[in-house]
Amino acid sequence: MHAITRTLGHGRLFSASNMVRAMRHQSTYKQPATGVNQAYDEALQVIRAYSEQKAHEATLAHTELQKAQDSGADASTLSALKKKWFDLRVESRINDGEVLWNARNGRFDLTEPVYEHLKQNEWQGRPLEILMQRLLQMFVLPDMLDPRFVGTPESQLNLKLEQGVVEPGSVVDPASARERPGIELMTFHDEPRMHTIAMVDLDEPCEAEQTFREQFHWIVSNVRASKMQNTADIGAGTELLEYVPPHPAHGTPMHRYVVAVLEQPNNGQQRLDSARVSRDMTMRDFVTEHSLRVVGLSFFRAAWTESVDDVYRDVLKQAAPRYGPITMPPKNVGPDGRMKYAYENR
Repeated sequence: MHAITRTLGHGRLFSASNMVRAMRHQSTYKQPATGVNQAYDEALQVIRAYSEQKAHEATLAHTELQKAQDSGADASTLSALKKKWFDLRVESRINDGEVLWNARNGRFDLTEPVYEHLKQNEWQGRPLEILMQRLLQMFVLPDMLDPRFVGTPESQLNLKLEQGVVEPGSVVDPASARERPGIELMTFHDEPRMHTIAMVDLDEPCEAEQTFREQFHWIVSNVRASKMQNTADIGAGTELLEYVPPHPAHGTPMHRYVVAVLEQPNNGQQRLDSARVSRDMTMRDFVTEHSLRVVGLSFFRAAWTESVDDVYRDVLKQAAPRYGPITMPPKNVGPDGRMKYAYENR
């Protein structure tokens, strides 16, 4: 079968055979022997016939897509034709035993539409359910952003700390996040898009108002990601706010540290090289001011340990604060600390 070319957002066509092959793999799938079970043999013939038919239809759809592009068709028409081709390519291999075996074993060749389809379905299953449950159950939403504004994150974000990938909402030792987290982002887009990555503590104590507030720990913009480039190259981005490790103060409740991936304007094609940022702003104001769109979320939790005091001393250059419940003096003790007589204790 001839290699099918793929249409990108800029209107160019390029061959899948020329794409980055980092996700390709050597399959170890062994097809069951034929001639043993008649029902299996007949089912295999039906599947093959269906696959060949859909592959033929996909070839015709691709030809139609090329003609539409050559004639200068509008973006909506090209998008519809691309989706038609993509869906037919998926159908042509969705019943292939080797494809399904590879997907079950985590082997996804994302140059192939069927693997992209299966990978996206895998993410939108249990992992997304767990993420949304914990974002809402632990009040990350709406404390940080309105759930109606966020919707359902379309991209899969994995945070990697010292111990490996962190499941959303997990409790970690603050020392494991002394260095900035690794970012794995699966966006399911062909073309690279630029994103801003922001990390915020939702539970920083505010003594003046006797409550908690947001505190930004890190912001880096212009981070490119696509389905073929899912490990964020932070070094190639623009750091707007230097990373400060988590430092939940002694005596405060569990802190929620949220990492948000925000797609930049114009479908991720507009750069964000400078911005007025501060550690005390809110995520709501930040995304509104710069027209950012939330595409990925994850978070972890942490409480005080002795390593936190090192962050205050070495990074923040200040004494580590101590919080705790306000204790009221007993009624039968005077200002001088001595017990009052019975007639004074009225």
